[in-house]
Amino acid sequence: MAGPAGADAPTRAWWDPSKERMRLLSYFLLFLITIPMLTKIFTSDFGTHIAQGRQIVQTLTLPDTEYLNYPSLGRPNPNGEWGFQTILYLAFSVGGVYGVSFLVWAVVFGIFLLIHRATVLRGAHPLLAVLAIFAFSGFLRIRIQPRPEIFTYLFTSLIILILTEYYYGERKKMIYAIPPLVLLWANMHPTYLMAFVLWGAFFAGALARAAWRREFRWERLKKGLLPPVIAGVLGLIVCGLNPNGYNALLLPLHLISRGGTGGGSGILMSISELTPVKGTGFFVYYKAAAWFACATILLGAVGRRVLLIDLFLFAIAFKGAWDSARAVSMMGMFLAPGAAVQLTGFLERAGGWIAPKEAPPEVRKETGKGKGKSRQIAETGRKAAPKAALPGGTPFRKAVPAAVLATALAAFGGTTLAFSFGQLEYGIGITEHKFSFAAGEFLRKNPIPGKMFNFFDIGGFLDWQLYPGALTFLDGRTYNQEVFMEHQVVTGAMPGWEKVIDKYGVSYFVLKAMDSSGTILPIVPALANDPNWSLVFSDGLFLVFVRNTPELRGYIRLHEVPKGILPQHIIREAYHYMYLGVSPIMAYQTMSNMYMLMGDRRGAIEILRKALSETDEPFLRERLRQLEGSGERNPFGGGR
Repeated sequence: MAGPAGADAPTRAWWDPSKERMRLLSYFLLFLITIPMLTKIFTSDFGTHIAQGRQIVQTLTLPDTEYLNYPSLGRPNPNGEWGFQTILYLAFSVGGVYGVSFLVWAVVFGIFLLIHRATVLRGAHPLLAVLAIFAFSGFLRIRIQPRPEIFTYLFTSLIILILTEYYYGERKKMIYAIPPLVLLWANMHPTYLMAFVLWGAFFAGALARAAWRREFRWERLKKGLLPPVIAGVLGLIVCGLNPNGYNALLLPLHLISRGGTGGGSGILMSISELTPVKGTGFFVYYKAAAWFACATILLGAVGRRVLLIDLFLFAIAFKGAWDSARAVSMMGMFLAPGAAVQLTGFLERAGGWIAPKEAPPEVRKETGKGKGKSRQIAETGRKAAPKAALPGGTPFRKAVPAAVLATALAAFGGTTLAFSFGQLEYGIGITEHKFSFAAGEFLRKNPIPGKMFNFFDIGGFLDWQLYPGALTFLDGRTYNQEVFMEHQVVTGAMPGWEKVIDKYGVSYFVLKAMDSSGTILPIVPALANDPNWSLVFSDGLFLVFVRNTPELRGYIRLHEVPKGILPQHIIREAYHYMYLGVSPIMAYQTMSNMYMLMGDRRGAIEILRKALSETDEPFLRERLRQLEGSGERNPFGGGR
């Protein structure tokens, strides 16, 4: 009687799963590595995008002039990110800030799935592909926020998959998805030039491969290269169908070149990561990626698995991040596929070194019953056979180098991910350490007559919370260079700051006490010591000062709070900033200074001791020695 179908099928070892189980295991692991990527919303630009998305959805119009910042009202400002803002606002309308967090997570999971598929198509082992993606997850996490650039990451990975499918896979008709994808991208974020850079890299790689294989025949080239040419040309045609037209096509080049000062590019360079990576906090990531890439290329060379397209992608990653620190977060999408392919090639070659080769077929046919030379051959064959192999499986000793590389990849990814945890708060929803919803509610319930001056880093939050009841001075877009420079004069309490306030008729300030580096804004002590300005709100996150004029004295009598609470609230804000990546050394130094300002030497000493228990910083240790031993006077002069 015949047994059940498959009864004699070889049993596979746990380290050698079937193709289907490998695929399911890969998806499960990809899901797991998205969990550490969760990051609480901390960017103020989130508020600006919500406010603009709300305006688009509620009015069914696409404003092309400024309407949120009053100094720039009516200024032409085509919104090339309206598609993202619409999606963001709809997600927020359905699920609030938690719905936005889910949207961001879904984008990250999509990126991982797309890159994994493209990597496997190029010949990488599925599990090595997962580990290579994990190795760079810490890079991606530093920029995963509800901002339009997350769709740049998603579209970049999708373009990589489409081109990989065409040149290395079987679903070649996917190439015609490029034009509609570019059209969507052009209305989400003005970085769609990347689609054509990737198109050029894959196209050049295909030409070089054809030349190497001596397949440079017109009939063959026409069949293989005509579809991507058509797709690329159509993409160039439709990419101009966005509010900025074709002008946005070269925007990334203008930003990277740093050659112009008009149109606000100089502003962007001065306040964001659109600067060369050297000298920024991202440089440590960049150097780690360089060492990682060198190691994988060397191993890939040993395994004879270094593809030209991967070298092109490596070059794009390092050049882009060298010119713009913000691009460091994207490096994994360009480096992970090539690294996984190269390491797969190395393991295949290393497996041959470690595991003995199987006996030749003629030896395996011997039963060992013969005599003389035939029996000797059979014995030799049995000794040469891999002892650790299961039928249909992989010799266990071949898993040794794989385990070593897997451990190295996991360690690299874990290290960079842990580093990002020290900079960004883990979780979902919006962080409670940067934005004061209490201040937003106070200003809505108790609107202040006149115009506001706000710190730009909370402008987006105020756009979201107060529009149309109040307009902001500026927000994180900072595209108006003149207004931004006036903002810098005021927040820096530079000579002439009062003239700027008078120019715009400002009647109240909404500020953070500190900037993103943890330094107290000079305008805060200036207002605190000026009797012409009264404090009406302070909660350790936001400060609201009102001009002491006859028209506003009634408002001040109702809401004024003593300025003497400011040092204590600045201490609280310094504590909050440690959750947002500010150096604890800077935060504890600020706290110590505030305790001294309040005349609390013991409090200053205790906070310095706490700081030194976490980090042995010579400056703080010397400061503690001075406070403990010299009876140093209040460095702020003893005033409150």
